[in-house]
Amino acid sequence: MNDNFIAGYSYSEWQAIEKEFLRDYDNFSLYNKPFRELIGKVLDGETYMSFANKTHLSENMLYRLKKQVDEKDPPQRSTIISVCVGYNLDIMMAQSLLYSLGLGFNRFSKRDYAYSFLLTRCRGKSVDECNEILKKLGIESKYWLGSYAKKKRTTSK
Repeated sequence: MNDNFIAGYSYSEWQAIEKEFLRDYDNFSLYNKPFRELIGKVLDGETYMSFANKTHLSENMLYRLKKQVDEKDPPQRSTIISVCVGYNLDIMMAQSLLYSLGLGFNRFSKRDYAYSFLLTRCRGKSVDECNEILKKLGIESKYWLGSYAKKKRTTSK
């Protein structure tokens, strides 16, 4: 009689492999959620003012991130990294947020490498300190964190 249950595994071996798979998948799926669910956990209970102070993004961005952003309407990559820096999130959470929007770190991009550097080697730094680091690394100001929110608006007279 053949002892093989599936793909050369006995029934008991398969049960062990299946159990390992399910455990690993549960762990993986902790970060494998839609963007709104992930960002909702990060920004739960946040006020508009505290969000703006931590991220240097506009107060309105809090609402946009929680209610409007999805794969069809993703924010700028610098916005996601601003949130990660402002809330001291690790690189795994940053990747999860990006991946949930169909994005990721481009390993050939100096900007993306600098962002991952900030999230691994410069954790705990403020948005302003991270922008100083980005400047010294030669990253264009248009990619700095929270930078678009700091631009002076001109009003017509």
